[in-house]
Parts: sequence; C-alpha cells; structure tokens
Amino acid sequence: MPVHDLGYRKWVGKRNHQLIRALFVARSGITLIWRRRMLKFLLIIAWLPIAIPAIGIFGFEQGLTNETYRRTIVQALRGPMERPDLALQMLQDPISIRHEVWSTLILGFFRVPQLYSMVLLVGLIAPLLISYDLRSKAYLQYFSRPLSPNEYIVGKSAVIWFFLGMITTLPGLTLYLLGVLLSSDISVVGMTWDIPLRILLASVALIIPTTALAISYSACTVENRYASFAWFATWIMGSVAYQILTNAPRMGRGRRNRIDMDFDTERWLLVSPYHTLGKVETWIFGLNTGESSVWPAIVILLAITVIGTLFVRNRLIARLSV
Repeated sequence: MPVHDLGYRKWVGKRNHQLIRALFVARSGITLIWRRRMLKFLLIIAWLPIAIPAIGIFGFEQGLTNETYRRTIVQALRGPMERPDLALQMLQDPISIRHEVWSTLILGFFRVPQLYSMVLLVGLIAPLLISYDLRSKAYLQYFSRPLSPNEYIVGKSAVIWFFLGMITTLPGLTLYLLGVLLSSDISVVGMTWDIPLRILLASVALIIPTTALAISYSACTVENRYASFAWFATWIMGSVAYQILTNAPRMGRGRRNRIDMDFDTERWLLVSPYHTLGKVETWIFGLNTGESSVWPAIVILLAITVIGTLFVRNRLIARLSV
C-alpha cells in the first residue's frame, strides 16, 4: 500500500451545477482585482463624464418650453454635435427629435469617455487573469476540480464583463433614468422606451469582443507586460493606421474628390477596432446615416470573439495535455 499516491483520483467532493462553476472562478478573480486601489480610482473617474450627456438631455427637455435653452441646444447641434439637420428640426418641431437627440448624447458617452476608460481598464486587469495562472501554474489548481476549459474561460471572461458593465452598462442605464427624471412629462418613456434595450445591445457589442481579444492576448504569454503591450498597441496602432489611411487621400486630392474620400473612410474602417465598434454602436442606436453596410463590422467582431475564445481553449488544452 503506497504512502503517497500521486496518480489521478476520482473527485469525491460535492459537485455544483455547470452554470455555477464559472461563477466561483469569476468571484475569485473579482475579489483579487478589487483590492487594487488604482482600479477603484479608475471606476470613480469613469463615472464622472456622465454629467455631460445628462446636462445635454436636461437642456433639451428644458428647450421644449424655454426659448433660451432652445437656442443653446440649437447652437450645440450645429457646432460640437455636427447635426445641422437636427438643429433645424429643433426650431420647427423639437419633440419629434427627442429620441434621436437622446440616442446621440448616449452614443457619444459610449464612444468617447467610456471607450477610453474601457481600453485602460482592460489593459490593467486582463493580463492578470490567464497569463498569471500560466506563469504560476495556478491553472492546475483550478482543473484539479471538475472544471472544464469552457467554464474556466467563461469565469475569467466574467471578471472583465463585471468591471466593464460597471463603466458602460450601468452608467448608460443611469443616464437614461436621469433623462426620464429630468423630463417635465412622463410621456417621454413612451417615446424612448427602446433606448435601454439599445444600451444593453451596445454594451454586449462592446464587452464580448473586447473581452475575447483581451484574454487571447493574456493566454499568449506568461509575462503580463507583453499582454498589456499587445492590448494597447492594438488600439493605438489601429487608430493611427486608420487616420493615416483616410487622411492621406484627403491631403493628396484636395476637396474636389470628396465622394472618393468618404469611400476611403468607410473602406479602411475595419483597420481600427475603435472605429469598427463605433460603426456597430451607431447602427445599434439607429444613427447610422451612411450608405455603407454595417455587416462587415459585425462579422469582424464575431470573428474576434470566436477566434479569441478558441485560441484560449486550445492553449489551455495544450497545457493540460503535457
């Protein structure tokens, strides 16, 4: 009878349901990351820009009855928001553009401050999820229990989903609720009831592909800094490449070929993850006024999700097979 049996043994502990197992992986990751003070500070900073679209919605609702507010909103639509068509309708029939103005303000909240916060937040927490487990061999402790690679991936991804939901979905729904509370008439709910659904869909379009990309980078290496570098380089170099490819024809051709320049802008859209997400989010909020199809951008996001998840799964299986 051996004193130390190092062979494989059948699991005799209590088994939880398959849908619950991933939650334990997510809980351990969230608890570990939540201890970092920098993360808490970043979450607070990410909520501050909500004041800008909230003021815009308040000003629009006041502009329905107040001429001073109406002139201010008209100037904002013509200037920073670059929507002269809505500015004209604001003077004629402001109630008819309520849904579009709300959607434009919430989309702007998703596109500028929250997307930048997302890139920074994921760059700080994602490399710690899988690369750290590979370096310290902590994944062996996870898989010593009846846990499948798919459940492990879902649990690790849920950590990113949780924190991204705190800076995108939750502020977006809070912004809509503030808009309803700041309105003078409860009938605004009947005109904007679909905006919370669009916020949820836009959050899914943002969170799922970016999480798959982040964990795939994290699974590529055992060094956290390499995964962080690849993550930030993807967003920075993609945006730089898009700007170069779209501005080069503009500088060479001048303004006389404006139609071709617009075509080039849409042509190189998929080079940048930032602009690809913007295309899909604009379509989700019903503000896609361009003639180009949104389906290439959707296909790219789906491909990133599927390929990234399969890569991480194969990486784990290869490690477990050694």
